[in-house]
Amino acid sequence: MAKKALACTILPDSPPARLIEWSRAAEDAGFSGVFMTESNNDSLACSLALGLHARRIKLGTAITNIYLRHPNLLAKAAAVQEFTGGRFILGLGTGHREGNSALGIEMGVPLARMRETVKTLRAALDGGKTGPRVSTKLPLYLAGVSRPMVKLAGEIGDGVIFNFFPPARVREALGELAEGAKIAGRDVKQIEATLFATAFISDDLEAARRPARKLLSRYGALKFYGNMMAHSGFEREIGAIRAAGRDADAAIAAVSNELIDATLLVGSEARVRERLQELCAPGIGTAIVFTNPVNEDRNAAVLRTIRALKQ
Repeated sequence: MAKKALACTILPDSPPARLIEWSRAAEDAGFSGVFMTESNNDSLACSLALGLHARRIKLGTAITNIYLRHPNLLAKAAAVQEFTGGRFILGLGTGHREGNSALGIEMGVPLARMRETVKTLRAALDGGKTGPRVSTKLPLYLAGVSRPMVKLAGEIGDGVIFNFFPPARVREALGELAEGAKIAGRDVKQIEATLFATAFISDDLEAARRPARKLLSRYGALKFYGNMMAHSGFEREIGAIRAAGRDADAAIAAVSNELIDATLLVGSEARVRERLQELCAPGIGTAIVFTNPVNEDRNAAVLRTIRALKQ
């Protein structure tokens, strides 16, 4: 059985004080960790704050965008590890080309950039060149969507973070992770596979599917995620989403129930628990669950999720 972790981010309806409440509730419910996403917020600062208020639970980022910080500055994330007594996991990702381009960031070759970033981080962390110096190992997890990035996680990461992966893609990716580990002469069992899973929980299945459909219409239009979903058997849906262009209604209509059910946690609490078990069955160590509300406020939705998935 995979461990459960909660995912949070800063939004108008989830200010810092609310995130602290959620992290404490997740800790009391037996969750293994709380992971911060990075969207109009600083994932590292938020992780530190949560870690100072929750005493046992692990803290992590899912993910920290490597293009937004120089690797030497990113190495200073060791401070979070020390302030939280060694409970921090640094999840690294490249972000979306569309979002980075809007900031004037030229991504170059993401795979090469990730490899170089991790190399610099390892040298700083292992060489005691951070302030403060780390007294325990700081795990580095890589967000893997494409096959090359998943293999790279097997080569150089302590873990990998999947997102929007159907069970078939999870099984395939675990094989890619093992390939990368073999290249580096590592034991793949020492690399944790985690799954970031977005939930829309409601007894009204159609009501839950409406915002889920909108979410997937947006992510399906992104290059990396769209390619992954198409490769996973949803070529028709992704082709229609991309063909819709700026026609949001057409893009939403292109998202099938099959695509929703394969990539998200949608429906009643019982259905979500069942689907999460199916998604994790191939070999996921930790499921990181992010909840979007359905006909209720976000606080109620998150607390419902914590109760539904209580360990």
